[in-house]
Amino acid sequence: MSIGKAVLRLVAGCALVASLAGHASTHAAELSVDPLSLATPVPDVWYRFDGQVLFESASRSWLLGPAVRAVALEPYRESPSGARTVYYFDKGRLELTHPERPPGDPSRVTSGLLVREMIAGQIQLGDATFIAVAPAQIPVAGDTVGNALAPTYAALQPLASVGENPQARRQPNRVGQPVTALVRADGQVVENAVADSTVAIGYYEERLGHNIPQVFWDWMNRQSISWQELAGLPLTEPFWIDTVVGGRQERVLIQAFERRVLTYTPANPEPWRVEANNAGQHYRAWRELSVPDDRSLLGLAGGVPLGEIIVSKAVAQGVDPYLFAALAAVASNFDPLAVKPGIGLGLFQVPIAVSQRSGVPFPLDPAVNAELAARELKRLASEQQDWHAALALYLQAAQIASGADQVLQKAQEYRAAFQSPPTLSERKTYRLIARGQAAYYDPGYTVAWWEGALRRHAGWGGAVPGWQLDPNGYYCVHPDFRPGQRLFLTANGVGLWCTIGDTVATHHVAQWRSRWAVELSWSAFEALRLDQRNSVSVWTP
Repeated sequence: MSIGKAVLRLVAGCALVASLAGHASTHAAELSVDPLSLATPVPDVWYRFDGQVLFESASRSWLLGPAVRAVALEPYRESPSGARTVYYFDKGRLELTHPERPPGDPSRVTSGLLVREMIAGQIQLGDATFIAVAPAQIPVAGDTVGNALAPTYAALQPLASVGENPQARRQPNRVGQPVTALVRADGQVVENAVADSTVAIGYYEERLGHNIPQVFWDWMNRQSISWQELAGLPLTEPFWIDTVVGGRQERVLIQAFERRVLTYTPANPEPWRVEANNAGQHYRAWRELSVPDDRSLLGLAGGVPLGEIIVSKAVAQGVDPYLFAALAAVASNFDPLAVKPGIGLGLFQVPIAVSQRSGVPFPLDPAVNAELAARELKRLASEQQDWHAALALYLQAAQIASGADQVLQKAQEYRAAFQSPPTLSERKTYRLIARGQAAYYDPGYTVAWWEGALRRHAGWGGAVPGWQLDPNGYYCVHPDFRPGQRLFLTANGVGLWCTIGDTVATHHVAQWRSRWAVELSWSAFEALRLDQRNSVSVWTP
């Protein structure tokens, strides 16, 4: 027996014991990660969406949400590595699609078209690459459980500009007319059902041909980002619906856009009458995405494409998650669209006989494909009483050239690479320490000068332990903070981190405090647009 086979049998045997002991829940509470603690450019983009709520107490609901709920890798054809990092929030998703492009390029970070995917029943894997799956059977607004009144995303599909001919759902311009149509739970439209509606159409979107109510149009144009970046194009007309909210029946106006569903609840207090639905939560439920209970698996779940699905399906069937991820890598290189006609298909190259025997629709759906593969591996292991033999039989049936030992080697590589869970900072509150004008160092003090200054302070013990150079080259000075510490600055609709890179001479501190809120490198001063309006707020966690 090879050492590889012995190790595989030991690992798989442990997994089988766990399976026989009964399945614990594979779904944990979602994460609550501070979006400002993540690497650039996530903090910058998140601040544009929701910084006003956190730092300026804006009277409105969140646009993305207060915390990152999961960080994952998703296949995407046009991304440099073939996969992109995505950040899930309650109300949406940010996608680092093109990290190689310069800051400010709108294609670098995109906001997910989650609602379009859920209505169309299409998971987007590239600019023009999709997998057909079942549309989401989740209510578009209100409670997701015990809510038989509200239409689901799937029910809106016949009314939406999605699919092969989106122009087929164009509607005439109705600007100025009242919104009186109601959609029932089954998607049936009842015209003039809300005859006393006081909501009128305010804008007609020409590209897909849909009308936008004035209440939504005004709300979108009050936000700090463009309405198309916020919501995308409208996919449906606006409709009234009956739904259940917090266990109580409500009548709500909804309209599906590409990125989110907007809702208008007349009974709510004014600042919260218009809100974005929880599209991020709904999308994760639809895709069967979940954070693993075992936090030691967070690295694997977020470190390989479709890792959350791979880990959850493996654990549920008592299969070693690292082995299962390795099988996906060897079988398809994590390509959900990989197909060998008549032989195997999808992420795990599920043998065609297994797929046909199951009778389940949409076998290319990554969640469906992973479950079929995990169940088949478990079945083979039970028959063979030998996991190495079970894996070899699976590979043979799918006509995958690699052997079981190669899969095992890849599993060991993943185990080594992801042995420690990623360090994620929990959501925190921020304390305002100063507000006022900022001083700046002459532009001749370059980023290289600031980095040298920080190194010099560290050299004589003046910097905080674990100090690092600023990843964006933004440096600052404040007498209450030591070199290497970081402050968050907000001004003119921009939020950014700066790293303390120098100090204030003791005999200048009193004068400094009387004049400045903070002192900045020129690059930070300019990025905050303080050369146009010099007023800055300084925050610390």
